[in-house]
Amino acid sequence: MDAWSWCAHVSDLELPTVITAIANPEIESFVAGTLFAQGWSVIFRAIDSDALEGFIKGSPESACAAIVIFAPDLSGITRERLDALTPKVKQLIGFSNNITQDASLGELHAIPITTTDLISLVRGYIRAPMLRQNTQLSRQVRRSQVLAVGSAGSYTGCTTLAINIAMELSIVEKATLLIDANFRAPSIAALLAVRNLQSEAGWRSIAPALSIAEISQEQAASIDTFMDQATQSFDHIIIDLGSISGLSNRLTDRRWTSTMTTWSCDQGDELMVIARPDVLGLHRLEQVTSLIQKTSIRSALSFTLNMRSQGRKGSEEEVKFLAITTPLHPRNVRMISRDARAITAAQAQKSTLIEVNERSGLRKSIAAIASELVR
Repeated sequence: MDAWSWCAHVSDLELPTVITAIANPEIESFVAGTLFAQGWSVIFRAIDSDALEGFIKGSPESACAAIVIFAPDLSGITRERLDALTPKVKQLIGFSNNITQDASLGELHAIPITTTDLISLVRGYIRAPMLRQNTQLSRQVRRSQVLAVGSAGSYTGCTTLAINIAMELSIVEKATLLIDANFRAPSIAALLAVRNLQSEAGWRSIAPALSIAEISQEQAASIDTFMDQATQSFDHIIIDLGSISGLSNRLTDRRWTSTMTTWSCDQGDELMVIARPDVLGLHRLEQVTSLIQKTSIRSALSFTLNMRSQGRKGSEEEVKFLAITTPLHPRNVRMISRDARAITAAQAQKSTLIEVNERSGLRKSIAAIASELVR
């Protein structure tokens, strides 16, 4: 196997490696420092084109897995030299303050101003290196407000909350799309007694103002197109992500199972992390928050403690939950009390909470969340 064929065997789970080729020390320091802080390896910082080519030639295995981030100010850089490097590295990304003037070097991007803009753009290239990333730095003007619901651990009630938030939005006449993106264990169709949902390419209407979709492997390949259509068609989109453990790796790997998590973190309006209050649930929450602290995401962050106990025990659970989540300065922190009777009834009838018992405390708590989203 030659050195360049070896590139195809680099693990999709491996954190990206980066080579910078930028003469401006402030810009180079911003790029290298930001990516290094995300846990990515900055393996070489070229001071001119000769140094860049020499490193790549001398370290083929390291170079072929690397993303080269360059700027037109690098001494000796030309389109011909960039074209010669293209097959020898994982990806070339160019930044310029004057894209029109430097257009001869190929497709360039405006130099990102913020950390999240830089991370979002580079992650986009990692996920889909053959796609243009012109829309990565800003969310498109769209109709929808997008809430992604992710679980810190297992059995947190993530899917139940997603289903019922979507239902509550629909009954106040907000066109709502509920997306099952829990690739490990899709369950929305089963809980609502909807057949053959995954076989459909788009979404299916199941109630006035409420539609659902389940993302398959085939749809994941064109998720940007699907979500562009959805965000222009609905007032609200609720995405059930399932577990978001291992968030950092999922935002940079290229497996189809990570597509909706990455889209939600880069393009969603809010990422709601759900946790349960027992010892293991709070332990999983600590693991997830630790990852989030080290990971730049563009979506606003919120936390919800589900299945909170009553009385003094519930107050103690709340204190522990706030101690874990407050340092991340979330947009919202919510508490929902345990209501096993309402959940059991809804699952038995394969219905939503408002259809089973609209006066239940759980239903009222979820209706309050939906009201916040409508404001």
